[in-house]
Amino acid sequence: MAALVLSIAALVVSVLFSYRRETLARHANTLPVLVDFFSQHRSDRLADARDFVYKEMCTYDLSQGLAGLPEERRTQVRELAWFYDNLGALVTHKVVDVKPVSGYLGVSVVLTWEKLEPLIKAERAARTPSGVDPERWQVYFENLYLLVKRTPPAKARESQRRWIVSRTRS
Repeated sequence: MAALVLSIAALVVSVLFSYRRETLARHANTLPVLVDFFSQHRSDRLADARDFVYKEMCTYDLSQGLAGLPEERRTQVRELAWFYDNLGALVTHKVVDVKPVSGYLGVSVVLTWEKLEPLIKAERAARTPSGVDPERWQVYFENLYLLVKRTPPAKARESQRRWIVSRTRS
């Protein structure tokens, strides 16, 4: 009987260590990706693009898609949209978990999508005759937006045991 109990205990410990090792390996692989994306997000170029999208873009005809923007701004907006689209692909395919993305960039994801949505829809419509599925353009960005709405930044942060800011405020 003692041998059976020890065997079961050894199996349980082995399974727990394997799970922990897998978790650590996954974090080790995603950490450089997240750090790089967060660094890109803070870059002057993307900060300027976000500022334009939030404050000035509404003065242009978004029904023309990207064609309705001045060339330099068009490039910036496209780079910003691709940034979120690439990040969305990584989240969708579970390379990166949505919680740290939402906790750190969630507000930007939501605001940027909501500002760009009319332009993205117009761009998709303009791409229809090309023969390529126009709905694919920025679909990962759209999915990231929906995932962040499902796991809002405050919820993503508060779900972490080490998040204590909101718990300590009176």
